[in-house]
Amino acid sequence: MVKISKQNAFPKSVPELEIQEPFETLDLARVALESTNVGIWIIDLTTRIFLPSPNSKELFGFATDLEMSFDEAMLQIPEKHRPEVIAAIENAFKKRDNFSIVFPIIDIRSNERRWLSMLGGCHNIEDKNCYFSGVVMDVTKQKHIDLRKSRFIGLVSHELKTPLTVLKAYIQLLNSWAKKKKDHFTIGALSKAERQVKKMLNMINGLLSLAGSESGKIHLTKHDFLLNDLIKEVIEETFFITASDSIVLVPFETIQVHADQEKIEQVLINLLSNATKYSDKDSLIEISCLQVDDTAQINIKDKGIGISPENIDKLFDPHYRVESKETEKISGFGIGLFLCSEIIKRHSGKIWVESELGKGSIFKFTLPIKHSQL
Repeated sequence: MVKISKQNAFPKSVPELEIQEPFETLDLARVALESTNVGIWIIDLTTRIFLPSPNSKELFGFATDLEMSFDEAMLQIPEKHRPEVIAAIENAFKKRDNFSIVFPIIDIRSNERRWLSMLGGCHNIEDKNCYFSGVVMDVTKQKHIDLRKSRFIGLVSHELKTPLTVLKAYIQLLNSWAKKKKDHFTIGALSKAERQVKKMLNMINGLLSLAGSESGKIHLTKHDFLLNDLIKEVIEETFFITASDSIVLVPFETIQVHADQEKIEQVLINLLSNATKYSDKDSLIEISCLQVDDTAQINIKDKGIGISPENIDKLFDPHYRVESKETEKISGFGIGLFLCSEIIKRHSGKIWVESELGKGSIFKFTLPIKHSQL
């Protein structure tokens, strides 16, 4: 937890921080920013002194004549979101890196929920002091628009899913009938139709999960199940949908986890689907699983186009897609990996990728093992 000294106001000069000159040039920028209801702030990384502008205090729900420490500002964030925000800021402090994060607060004056966007970066003044400065702004209106979009997507996706499920059942029924009649043409046609229905259902499940994630409502229904069985089922499903026969499962010991099986299945389908999309048709895809301490680690390795270092950090961001000549003809919404990340985070696991451009990738994720191995 950051420990910050309290300050009564955002000063025009701060001699104890030895950053007098930048504050003199900051005055005009400060006036311009605060006229647009944008707050500015500074944290000295050596002393951890926190200097919020009057607008910053107001945005966090404090009166401008009151003190507001960093800890007090963070306490306005609902407990559910607070650890993630503090961890992101502390990580930026540690790496001397920029950060950008959106989070809700509860205004202590009105008890209303609002959304703030906080951006910051590290600066060094003549190699004497290292400090973070940045801005905070109210993005409640935009967040509400985004949430309405998510609810609309969720509603439409849910309505589409019902008729598709019925259609899938009818196709399977007709397929059974065609097999009895040994009508090979009809069997082949129905198999292709079922493959497309499954693709659409997977897309709809992804959109439903996206809507849930953006509204903070991904619900988990956890129970005990064997990872071995689930991975085998997903491989068979992927064979059917992609017509790929180059997926190999490395044998591993029986591992039981306590998780939401449907959500973990969605993660596996997304990662395997990506591996087949970004690899040559006959390129080998290898799945392995091992127990690492108290977690099960699943690895999905391909020999596809790979990912450049500058894209890896953004890969799990919502709606982000790697743009290149190799990917421009590959369809996708840029939500699959974001959803995988959200699902794994909600299981208290980790997800990451190791990749080399032109040589392939290994996507890895972990799930806690809470019950004894069978």
